[in-house]
Amino acid sequence: MFRRSVGIIADVVDAAMRMGSCEPQWLKNQTTPDFKTVEMGESGPELILLHGLLGAVSNWDTVLPMFAKYSKACALHFPILTGHRSEVRIKSLAAFTECFVRTRNIQPVALCGNSLGGHVALRVALATPQIVDCLVLSGASGLYEHSVDALPVRPDHEYLREQMARVFKNPKFITDESIQSVHDILADKGRVLNLIHSARSAKRDNVLDELKQIKIPTLLLWGEDDEITTMQVAEVFHKNIANSKLVVCKNCGHAPMIEHPQWFADEVEKFLHEHSRHYKTK
Repeated sequence: MFRRSVGIIADVVDAAMRMGSCEPQWLKNQTTPDFKTVEMGESGPELILLHGLLGAVSNWDTVLPMFAKYSKACALHFPILTGHRSEVRIKSLAAFTECFVRTRNIQPVALCGNSLGGHVALRVALATPQIVDCLVLSGASGLYEHSVDALPVRPDHEYLREQMARVFKNPKFITDESIQSVHDILADKGRVLNLIHSARSAKRDNVLDELKQIKIPTLLLWGEDDEITTMQVAEVFHKNIANSKLVVCKNCGHAPMIEHPQWFADEVEKFLHEHSRHYKTK
């Protein structure tokens, strides 16, 4: 087991070197990070779900049981709020994701990422394409996202409500409870600094010139009313990723898996059925 762990770390170090500027503390210390997941499903393709900057594994709660009908779905928690500053950058999160896949020995996997999670999935696919079966990107950053990389010292509820209105088309998802949850997160200065550091990392890491290297089948699932990564961003991804398919959801913002989970799950299933090496026809 120790030898296998050393081998995994060596593989991840190689991937980090290919990415460049990737030195998370756990990798410097030659240790495997702690992974937190929520998992459902017993058969089908391995499907790893990657959340966004202010997201969490709970973003996948509604759609996860739908994925479980045709895949082994796993929502992976990113340590953005609690990790060392070196661990919250895009390339560090990509190394974290690759280490998880290798530790579980489940490659090649389908990576499904929303917002920053899609950006991380792209970085994994660019660094180590052999461990990725399919890509599903939804509102992915990496090009021209309108994100918050600076925050008021004490953001009030009204400010947070305005920001959430840019994420969701349907106001029913902008609840007092969700606003309070974000407010509680931003009450901690260390968490705020980590969020800003991660957001700035995403803005600096533009992948446009590298997209033509991606040959992996890629599904782009976009909300027509996305104000964070607009439809123009979706079109640029579609134009530059050769083997890609763009599907657009009407009356939908930046988080289709939350606003339209059945649509999202159905589109992923159709795509995996067509492209995944591990999809088994029922």
